Amino acid sequence: MNVSSTTTAVPNARWRRVGLLLFLVYLVAFAERANVSVAVPSIGTELALGSTAIGLVLSAFFWGYVLTQVPGGWLANKVGPVRLIAGALFAWGIISIGQAFATSAGELIVWRFLMGLSEGVVWPAFAVLFIAWFPLGERARATGLSLLALPASSALMAPSAGWLIETWNWQTMFVVQGLPAFLLGVLVLVLLRDDPSCDPRLSAVEREHIQATRAHKATGAAAASFTSVLLSPVVWACCGVYFLWLTGFYSFGLWLPTVLSQLSNSGIGVVGWLSVIPFAAAGAAMLLNARAADRSDRPKSWFVIPPLLVGAAALLLQHLMPSTLIVQMVFLILTGLGVYAAFGPWWAWALQYIAPEQAGPASGMINLFGSLGGIVGPLVVGMAAGSGATSDGFYLLGFFLLAAALLALTIARIAKRDTAAVTPTATVVSRDEENATSTG
Repeated sequence: MNVSSTTTAVPNARWRRVGLLLFLVYLVAFAERANVSVAVPSIGTELALGSTAIGLVLSAFFWGYVLTQVPGGWLANKVGPVRLIAGALFAWGIISIGQAFATSAGELIVWRFLMGLSEGVVWPAFAVLFIAWFPLGERARATGLSLLALPASSALMAPSAGWLIETWNWQTMFVVQGLPAFLLGVLVLVLLRDDPSCDPRLSAVEREHIQATRAHKATGAAAASFTSVLLSPVVWACCGVYFLWLTGFYSFGLWLPTVLSQLSNSGIGVVGWLSVIPFAAAGAAMLLNARAADRSDRPKSWFVIPPLLVGAAALLLQHLMPSTLIVQMVFLILTGLGVYAAFGPWWAWALQYIAPEQAGPASGMINLFGSLGGIVGPLVVGMAAGSGATSDGFYLLGFFLLAAALLALTIARIAKRDTAAVTPTATVVSRDEENATSTG
């Protein structure tokens, strides 16, 4: 008979070696993606760019990013996620340094496009590793740990990028912040493995625990095809949620330094430190929400929809409040809490509707639509702001977040989860329980 698992005696090397390493990879990835937002005031002045042109530069990354989402999931299944991630890291380092040599908006747009192409393969590869390395009950925390890199990189990158720009220039910032990618690429090749069964350093106890409690991938005739993903209404609905959500999310992060610069009338160094506050609060919210989602018996949707509503309300109300730094900062912090806190539970929730063997391509498809939000959002804010304050365009993002929350609520009410994605194939028996059963 099956005996309930207790994991107190199971080692947790997967968290130290896999979870932490994926966090560091995404930390570098998002720093490379977002550091241009800190440089934008300096770049705009030096290259004489208006708000619409800046919006094009900020969105150019996502033009490339959307093209490699679904191919990234396919490649992760074919060549292995580890080699794919390492190759992307080496590309980021080269491209980041290349941005330093841009002398026009057009050249910078090309470099940002190339950065997007190289980064687009990473999250689908992450999804494959989450399925392989983490039990079902740890999925929200595992994805939440990786996605904690989003606010963490912004909190670390903004002041450091601001200091580099003030001390030298924005070109130096791109070079210095591109170097860690090379080191991390080597570490990924040396330390990370595609599956627990391929890692000789993993203890037998932990390997058995992971394999018995993770989602089951079907093989042969029983395996789901990518066609089933394309024909799934719930996957398309998840794509819609992610598009609407990330339209607000990316615009918030990319335009935040410009908004704070206009509100504070301060230099880029001060703006960098002010930017830390919303991101630090968002990071804490992400950790707490992911932990609560894994420990709760409630559906993961309970930890996705409310944060989106908080972010929507903050953006909509921000537009009606006085344009003072303190008042606006309160609403910017609330916005950060809303758009970031749902990430860990979101992927744990969305992957429950997808057959495990299609997790890579399906997550790539969902991420593709989210990336389209990265194209639309910065342009919406830039065009809405026009020659006025950038914060004047922020309230429009609130409608996108509100629509995302309502669509997510619809999915939660009517969609059915994939059985293989929510039911482990076996149950681990702890040594104490095994002895008790055999003697009882």
